[in-house]
Amino acid sequence: MSFRVQGAVTIGGLLVGTLLAWYALGAVRWDVFLKNPESPPASLFRLLLAILIGTGIAGFVIQYVTGASMMRS
Repeated sequence: MSFRVQGAVTIGGLLVGTLLAWYALGAVRWDVFLKNPESPPASLFRLLLAILIGTGIAGFVIQYVTGASMMRS
């Protein structure tokens, strides 16, 4: 697999992981944890948390696919 394809898959995985995390964080009742859950800092906090979780999801999936492809060859 070329570096361009690997880069595109990595970026796509990070975006998909972040979107999944953002969707999952929508179920959290933010008013319990934050004083003003609709404020811009609270939105930034949710975005950064989604990026953090999404990076973990994407890292897991990418490592799993890499390991599976190593076993195949």
